[in-house]
Amino acid sequence: MKEETEMTFETFKVVFAKLVDQSGYSDAEVARRLDVNRSTIGRWKSGEQSPALSKIKEIAALFNVNPMVFVDEGQVKSPFVVNETKASYDVVPVKGKSHKAPLYGSIAAGQPLEMITVEDYIEIPESLAEKHPNAFLLRVNGDSMNKIIPNGAYALIDPKEEINNGDIAAVSVDGFDATLKRFFRLQNTVALEPDSFNPDHIAKLYGSEEASTLKVIGKMIWYMSPYNVKY
Repeated sequence: MKEETEMTFETFKVVFAKLVDQSGYSDAEVARRLDVNRSTIGRWKSGEQSPALSKIKEIAALFNVNPMVFVDEGQVKSPFVVNETKASYDVVPVKGKSHKAPLYGSIAAGQPLEMITVEDYIEIPESLAEKHPNAFLLRVNGDSMNKIIPNGAYALIDPKEEINNGDIAAVSVDGFDATLKRFFRLQNTVALEPDSFNPDHIAKLYGSEEASTLKVIGKMIWYMSPYNVKY
């Protein structure tokens, strides 16, 4: 699988360098428009580094091309593009009628929900509970998604909701506790991408064999801050 991943990155390098050259933009101007450092543009053009999966849509829009030009169609079924219809992850105050959803501190692959100890029951808006009757809450630990969800927040997960590329999903890797990441399913690869201000967090690619160790637990549809949170 490593060979296929490198081929995709090689395709991006060649196409990106050609588009920059044909556009007439300087590297500095491209960097400004994409809100990245100028040195990053150089690394993308040389193949030393590849952009975050969700960044490819911005690059395609800048050069007015289809995102598929950056990938090998023989290897990738769909581009690394976040769906146009994005879920709203805004914090919604619990007002009016509410419903209590179970809070699980952690959940690992293969664990039936009915066998996991419920830490607490937390009130969520009744409208959410009616639309997502099977949803449950997970506590967010860490900063790998802190552009969207702060550390310590409660993420509402629906195990029945369809997950599209770019959605935030709870995924268990190798049977360990679930992690929240942006989820991308490609023809022979699954990508889990953080959305963080911390540059130490990077996207991870799983080939066809490695992907068998992943279990998608559910889609994040909403989140809230704990009542005792301190800012």
